[in-house]
Amino acid sequence: MQSNYTQQASLGQILKNAFTYWNKTILYQLVFSILYFSLFFLGYFYLFKYFGLWDEFTKYQDLIRTDLPAFNKKMEEIARLPQARNFALGFFVLLALINPLNVGLYKVYRKIDLKETVTLNDLFAGYIGFDFFKFFGFYLFWIIIFTYGNALLLLGVFWIFVTLFCVPLMYFMNVKTFEGISLTFKVLRKNFSTIVPAMLVAFLFSLTGILICGVGFLLTFPFLNAMIYALYQQYYKEVG
Repeated sequence: MQSNYTQQASLGQILKNAFTYWNKTILYQLVFSILYFSLFFLGYFYLFKYFGLWDEFTKYQDLIRTDLPAFNKKMEEIARLPQARNFALGFFVLLALINPLNVGLYKVYRKIDLKETVTLNDLFAGYIGFDFFKFFGFYLFWIIIFTYGNALLLLGVFWIFVTLFCVPLMYFMNVKTFEGISLTFKVLRKNFSTIVPAMLVAFLFSLTGILICGVGFLLTFPFLNAMIYALYQQYYKEVG
């Protein structure tokens, strides 16, 4: 498929569209968040124990109350163990396995646009057939680059923005990873002053859920996806 760029839209209209997608799919976004964080924490603690880091941690946990500097030093020593490096690799794979759930939200938003019936099965769109391998590979690549780029804050932020639309582009237009980065960069360069404030609002709104007894984060966390989709819909036109 090809992509054309649509007309400019005001920041206010894009924000309104994002909130509309979010508001119409609250139930599905709640299920998304529960699945995402359940898999994340279960996987994290499984890996932590599997690689023996839990046993190392419990040896020194009493130091948290009695000698925090000594505890921090022990944690630094644990971080240099071979099993800690294996844990880091396992953690990358875990994140790559979980993040195809994001694809499901984009499918839900698209079905809202098409006025089609949404089902819970739509949340697993990123795990169907070859799409799973495509998005698993993308997210693994993304996480590795982000981790190294994040050593310098600006590089990490830059990587987030130049890959902002890659997943919807890969899903709806079936483009390759680097083509998605190229298409994202072209739109970002022309609409930087709209996209950056929109994503900043989305990020801040997503965090507001933490203030609602923490549980509210399950509802506000997926708003980032709603904003990305609203921006994608504004700046890309799919042509068969």
